[in-house]
Amino acid sequence: MRLSHGKVVLGAFLALLVLVIATAPEARDLRVTVYNSNLGVVRDVRSTKLERGVNQLSMSEIASQIDPTSVKLTIDGEGDISILEQNFEYDLVNPDKLLQKYLDERLSITTEDSKIYEGKLIGFDGGNLVLDMDAGGVALVSRSKVRDIVLPPGQKGLVVKPTLFWSVEASRATSAEMEVAYLTDGINWHAEYVAAAAEDEKSLGLSAWVSIDNQSGATYPDAKLKLIAGEVHRARPQVMMAKYDMMRAEAAPRLEEKAFFEYHMYTLEGTSTIKEKEVKQIQLFPETKVPAAKLYNFDAYKGSGVRVVVKFENSTKGGLGIPLPAGKVRVFKADTDGSLEFLGEDEIDHTPRDEDVKLYVGDAFDVVATREQKNLNKLSDRVLEETFEISIANHKDTDITVTVDEHFYGEWKLRSPSHPYKKIKSDTAEFEVPVGANSKAVLSYTVRREI
Repeated sequence: MRLSHGKVVLGAFLALLVLVIATAPEARDLRVTVYNSNLGVVRDVRSTKLERGVNQLSMSEIASQIDPTSVKLTIDGEGDISILEQNFEYDLVNPDKLLQKYLDERLSITTEDSKIYEGKLIGFDGGNLVLDMDAGGVALVSRSKVRDIVLPPGQKGLVVKPTLFWSVEASRATSAEMEVAYLTDGINWHAEYVAAAAEDEKSLGLSAWVSIDNQSGATYPDAKLKLIAGEVHRARPQVMMAKYDMMRAEAAPRLEEKAFFEYHMYTLEGTSTIKEKEVKQIQLFPETKVPAAKLYNFDAYKGSGVRVVVKFENSTKGGLGIPLPAGKVRVFKADTDGSLEFLGEDEIDHTPRDEDVKLYVGDAFDVVATREQKNLNKLSDRVLEETFEISIANHKDTDITVTVDEHFYGEWKLRSPSHPYKKIKSDTAEFEVPVGANSKAVLSYTVRREI
């Protein structure tokens, strides 16, 4: 079925509507701030002209996931300017809505067999159109047989894009600057890091990118871009958006970081276009060399393997010293032929400067640990005494040290530990167990707990 307006088919008619609705002028100063909580703040500044009296303004190049209650319009011009009313139209046109607006209007319908029906549209459903015929009588025309419908002139308030409308009263004719600011869901960002381990595994070449995922339902051309890292509280639930459809990378721009309230802000030099349904990547910082250490950790509550952890310090002396936004860190190492091979990946939280970063990249192949309870005594209804042994076998040709974390609940005290320990949390004791090359070490202790 094809709808026509006069002799203009629907596609051209809708294109005309876009031109009619988008009355705001082309010149724009567009600024977008993206939070890593599926939230964006859009600030759109445009020049316009107001006539004396009540003016009707509209803007259709807006995010379809806009929060209309957050919209703030500011108009700066000569004379007194008052904003009388603001409306958000999102009931977008489709064939049924178009027909609804033309009830009791005269239509011309052409069917596939070239038969023409002319009359007033008095009803319709999914199967038929009901016309009060000019020639008399009522006709039911099967929608599946309709080839073309000609509509009478007039747009009847049709909206083809989510659109903001304002009634603005001006005391005199003036050129003015209108600034529209609003919140939108559906735009997010996160950091992604690439870490390349040196041959001796004592340093990392670390670089970072930010990925901006725009599913907000709008394109932001030549926008000044800011990114906010931190947990922003919102008073309503977040809606998770679909995954991105495409990816583009930009290597040149640099993001400048600074503290902002209790968060951190990253501002892009220059402008960038953020297309709808696009993931854009921008470099956060180029590769920098940071000292690093490879650690081994065994924690029976986290699994049966000996975890391999890469640790580095986010400090100026270590080559960094900038707030690191939350994101995924992928760790690689070059083989003898120069090719980078993947070692593992981990997520990091927002990390302030001068804090350690620990990356769990996988489990050691040549280091095996087992944990066994050797004894259990119930000293009273509330007091237990248990003895444990943790055996660690090192099949590597080098000496290593394995950090062992043991967890306890209730009030606890260790007796006869075979290795020194630190109480790092109220429920956690940490042991350091040296294990020689191709040898085995056994950690043992007795714990008395009050439950």
